Amino acid sequence: MLVDSVDITLKAGKGGDGIVSWRHEKFIPKGGPDGGDGGRGASVVLVASHNLDTLSSFRYRKLFHAEDGERGFAKKMYGKAGEDLELLVPVGTLVTNQETGEELFDFTEENQRFVIAKGGKGGLGNVHFATSTHQKPTEHTLGQPGETIDVTFELRLIADIALIGLPNAGKSSIINAVTDADARIGAYPFSTTDPILGVMRVGDKTITIIDLPGLIEGAHQGKGLGDKFLKHTQRVKAFLHVIDATDPDTAQSEKIITEEIRKFDKTLVDRPRQLVFNKIDLLNADELKELKKQFKQAVFVSAKAKININELRDKILELTP
Repeated sequence: MLVDSVDITLKAGKGGDGIVSWRHEKFIPKGGPDGGDGGRGASVVLVASHNLDTLSSFRYRKLFHAEDGERGFAKKMYGKAGEDLELLVPVGTLVTNQETGEELFDFTEENQRFVIAKGGKGGLGNVHFATSTHQKPTEHTLGQPGETIDVTFELRLIADIALIGLPNAGKSSIINAVTDADARIGAYPFSTTDPILGVMRVGDKTITIIDLPGLIEGAHQGKGLGDKFLKHTQRVKAFLHVIDATDPDTAQSEKIITEEIRKFDKTLVDRPRQLVFNKIDLLNADELKELKKQFKQAVFVSAKAKININELRDKILELTP
């Protein structure tokens, strides 16, 4: 199951306390102060990874706490700093401050790093407070608390092409036909319940394609979880709009999806879009001729019967120069 939004709390480590200590060495009965400083608290660092495609590692654990710094030691020895807590997130993760709504970081590339909660500074030992007139200081400072922040991680999958269309248009069959994805296929609506990523390879070029669950009218308002799926379209370069060639009103089917995309984010309508009519093996010659007359710029395929798949792959290459 795709987990694409989680709310968690991130807490950096507290700095270690500085200490009060005195030199105790042979033949030096009145040694001066030698209290060491506390170590720095660990920070929380987010790191983007292509090896993850879901936020499931954050699904059940809601608090992540980095190490505290160690208190100081005698002989002016520093306490050990806490080891930073590195949390891996999928490429495509958007991080938002829950309290303010501010977008803190958008992970779009592998190995991007972001320090989201800084560890506290270590406290000072009493050695820092010695002066010529104050030779036996008992002052020291405590370590500072680390930052704590409540954030939302939202995964917006990054792909070159998004497959969009009504339920049961045959998008899963198409992504299987043109990529190495292994999408679940069923002759019923909503057989795809999570976005599926596939990769089409042509020579040295790779094109990532995302198959979104079928959209319905009202998707931009959340019907059929449409708003959760539509957000994944915001990063893509182009669309393959898949329509069931056997639909009794193909023009209306096209209009529904186009309107849902526009209402969700009007800028998406301007992105390159290729109409693809699937299941043409179920049409007779006259029906197919009429469809081609009505939609002159479309590609007509049968993913199941492997008809015109190479033509579709060529069109995909044109969409991603």
